[in-house]
Amino acid sequence: MDDDLHALGEDLISTAARIVRWVPKENGFNISLAAARLLARLHDSGPTRISELAAAERCSQPTITNHIKRLEAAHLVDRAADPRDARAWMIKLTKKGNQQLSLMRDSIGTTLEPYLATMSKRDLKALRDGVDAMRRLMAVEKEAQHS
Repeated sequence: MDDDLHALGEDLISTAARIVRWVPKENGFNISLAAARLLARLHDSGPTRISELAAAERCSQPTITNHIKRLEAAHLVDRAADPRDARAWMIKLTKKGNQQLSLMRDSIGTTLEPYLATMSKRDLKALRDGVDAMRRLMAVEKEAQHS
């Protein structure tokens, strides 16, 4: 493996994780970052089985089930029987869950804005280009999952 690509991969993940941890705690968000990741995954993927969420989040089904129970109690997700297999549950975001995710993302943008305002136009362009590149990277990963 190319050492430079390996290091780049490590830097992308660790930097993205650090930025996500900037989610403000004073804005009334009473869900964990793991729960927020689940909301984001459901937003991006649509209704999903608990087993698929567990695999995607690299954790056990009981752990995901506990998260889903808390999110369900907060009316952020709903569960329904999977039409393909009534023994399994499909989890989907509720309107309130979509709103909570949107508010959280807006709050992150608001938190980052003053820091971004201190950066040069060149650095801001580099960040925008980097975000575009990360979206293309995610599209490659998504294609690989479906093939």
